[in-house]
Amino acid sequence: MGESWIRRRQMEQRTQQILHSALELFYEKGIDDTSIEEVAKAANVGTATIYRYFETKAELAISVGIVYWQEIADKYIGMMLQEEYRGLCGSRQLQQIFIILEKVLEEESLFLRFLQEFDIFVRKYKISKERLNDYEEKILNLKPYMTDALKKGLNDGSLYFSYNIDEVYFSVMHTMLSLMQKLSYNGSMLLSDEIVKPALQLRIAGGLLLKGLGAE
Repeated sequence: MGESWIRRRQMEQRTQQILHSALELFYEKGIDDTSIEEVAKAANVGTATIYRYFETKAELAISVGIVYWQEIADKYIGMMLQEEYRGLCGSRQLQQIFIILEKVLEEESLFLRFLQEFDIFVRKYKISKERLNDYEEKILNLKPYMTDALKKGLNDGSLYFSYNIDEVYFSVMHTMLSLMQKLSYNGSMLLSDEIVKPALQLRIAGGLLLKGLGAE
């Protein structure tokens, strides 16, 4: 192995260490109340090292979002590529996607809580849409899996709706993701929150959405 490869590998490992440390701190304290110095200490690197990779805290937060959307995709998309899944009708494929979202809710609470903090941070500091292009691209990489299920459902008759595919996709995905963030971030603040478990709430919401789309 060449020296340049080793150096590049070390840089990648250091970057991952910084991003993981930042994710945990951003959740615990909020992005706004987390300093670069605290991230550096948690990652066991110097403050100058972080600024070498990320010019601002906003760039660091955006990079955390990009990396973790990709990790979520890598971990869960495989379930939608299996032959058994591809043989399902459109409504059943959509149902399976909702089951995967339920797994994300149960297994990826840190990521979902980060998304809540990230949304607040973006709004507060008016980060432009242009600076969020790469972040948005990672999110939209997941879009074809749901839109393909919706199209298939219309074609095989297992779904029926009068809106166009994009209208349904964004409405359904925003509904499910907003509920996931809410349940993960502050779904146990009140005593009444203990009446229905978060996973069941998400399952009921998904079932109602499926019925609204004409699924049997």
